[in-house]
Amino acid sequence: MAREIDTFEFHPNETARVVAAMEQLSAAHDGWINLLPGVDEDEDRSGGQPGALGGLFGPPQTPVAMCTWFPRKKGRPAGESTIGIMHPRSRHAIAQLADLGAPLPTGWRVRQDHARRGLIVLAPPSVTNRSVLEWSLAAGALLSMVPLTGMWEARVYQPV
Repeated sequence: MAREIDTFEFHPNETARVVAAMEQLSAAHDGWINLLPGVDEDEDRSGGQPGALGGLFGPPQTPVAMCTWFPRKKGRPAGESTIGIMHPRSRHAIAQLADLGAPLPTGWRVRQDHARRGLIVLAPPSVTNRSVLEWSLAAGALLSMVPLTGMWEARVYQPV
């Protein structure tokens, strides 16, 4: 059975629809949400030509970050929600985010910070979905390497 996908645009100051979707998925302990920043249509999204070794080791990364949020899983002892960010900024994204003004909030944990596989962060159960969303949007915008429009697209993968 294929998942239903609800796609819509939103502004970071108007996140009620995204937070409502997060609450729905949290209650179901299933599904996920991809968050993609808006990029000017005239902007080159290709990331440029790969270097001499880039063609050998995989395609170049897009210059835009994509955030993925997963709800707390039923039965997971810690009850943490997961935020994954694929980004073009190479290694040490957490240190870069701290330098750029979006440090990892106190109590959150880094599961992975890898140049190719991206950043995976775990938010404790005491953190609201709205707070998780706000940090994710800030981190995604800061890790992108092209000018953004300010709008975002949410792709909500509904529970099965």
